Amino acid sequence: MKAILTFLALSLVALLISCEKPLCYEKPNDEIAGIVVKVLGENGSYLAYREGVGDLNRFGMLLATDKEYRLVFEYCCAGKLDSVDFAEYDILGLGTLDKGRNSTYLREVQIDDNLKKVVYTVSERYCKRSSPVRGNGNFVIVPKLPIGYSIEYVRK
Repeated sequence: MKAILTFLALSLVALLISCEKPLCYEKPNDEIAGIVVKVLGENGSYLAYREGVGDLNRFGMLLATDKEYRLVFEYCCAGKLDSVDFAEYDILGLGTLDKGRNSTYLREVQIDDNLKKVVYTVSERYCKRSSPVRGNGNFVIVPKLPIGYSIEYVRK
C-alpha cells in the first residue's frame, strides 16, 4: 500500500512539473509587432459577424475603404467605431476562437517586398486550464499596403 501511495505521489508531482505554461496565474499583455499601428477596439473586441453567414473574418480580411469598414461592422459596433484614415491606413483581420479565458495575442504584420507578400500572423497565448469563451476578430490598423501584394493569414 505504501508503494502505491508513493507511486501516486510521484506521478502527481511529475504531472504538475510537465504542465505547459502559462498556468493561469498571470495574464501577459497583448502585443503588436511588425508594421501594426494599433488594434481596433478594446482587446481586439471588433467582430465581423452577419446573421445567416457567421464569422466573416474566419479566413482573414482586408478593409481598404471607409465604406467596407462601416458595412462589415454595421451589426457589431455601430456608433462606436474607431476613426480610421483610409488614405493612409488599411485594416487587416483574422478571426480566432479563444482557447481560454486568459488568452492574449501577439498580432504581427510583415511585408516581404521580394515575394510581394504581406503576412499577418496571430499567435495566441492561453491558459491550459481554461475553456473557450469568445471569438476575437484581431483587427489591426496598418499603413496602406502596396497594391498587387498577396496577403497570407496565419494562426498559431
